[in-house]
Amino acid sequence: MLSLSTSFMAGCCDNGKDLVAAIEAFGAPGVELEYRISEKLFHQMRPVLAASTLQVTSIHNFSPHPKIFAKLAPSGDLFSLSDTDRERRKLAVQWTQRTIEHANDLEARAVVLHCGRVDMTPDVESLYGFLKADAMETEAAKACLSTQLDMRDRLKPPHLDALCSSLDRLLGTAERHSVTLALENRFHLHELPGPDDFQTLFGEFRGAPLGYWHDTGHAHAAHLLTWLPPGDLPAGCADRLVGMHLHDARGLDDHLAPGAGDIDFNPLKPLVKGDIPLVMELKPGTPDQAVHDGLAHLRKTFELKG
Repeated sequence: MLSLSTSFMAGCCDNGKDLVAAIEAFGAPGVELEYRISEKLFHQMRPVLAASTLQVTSIHNFSPHPKIFAKLAPSGDLFSLSDTDRERRKLAVQWTQRTIEHANDLEARAVVLHCGRVDMTPDVESLYGFLKADAMETEAAKACLSTQLDMRDRLKPPHLDALCSSLDRLLGTAERHSVTLALENRFHLHELPGPDDFQTLFGEFRGAPLGYWHDTGHAHAAHLLTWLPPGDLPAGCADRLVGMHLHDARGLDDHLAPGAGDIDFNPLKPLVKGDIPLVMELKPGTPDQAVHDGLAHLRKTFELKG
């Protein structure tokens, strides 16, 4: 199902009724609520969504943004499910459980999760410099990347254990509420899950409502920076695909309207089975015409009627 994230409308509407009407006017049958939605806006939207033609396909954790953390910028990384500090990790679990409950209330099938990161400071500036110089295949770039990946892999185990602990608590909540937890591929090499972690997590929680959520812009960046080999999805994820964030990119500048950048969406077509959410996720402030053009591009590419 073609769906439109509320991301591009962030800050544009301070009334839930107006926001739902604006999304509905673009003609996509589905909507994803993302983490910039305030509690006030969310509670205004709930009855309007129930009476609208829109289907809430997914909710991006942490949503709505908790009022008690109003001084913090809304983010999918507001808390970390892989934090090795137990008290901070409990906050991440608590507020994710709230998102799951809201997804159930709105009959959304999936909650999209950012899963935290390895505690390290990657040398992204050097990697971006090599990319800008078209030098990712040089020995210097390969050595730089290898150093970063070695550091990540050395420091990762306690964070992956912490993530497993969080998921162990969350999957029972998700099952009771008929919601699938969707693990999103990430932009930076130190963020979790890494390409090799998905199979580990799916094996650890076999049979649980846990799936893979593919983000085209994040995958594009990983391919450009060569820490993920060219291909469609990380190994073992095709059969666990439960949804996608579809957006275009020029280099590392992503969340552009599909058709406005360098990404070819055609290779993804064979992977789309059933009525999984195909969510167009654009940057805040994207012009209306670009939204219409992006939706038209996706309808043509994926042969969608709605």
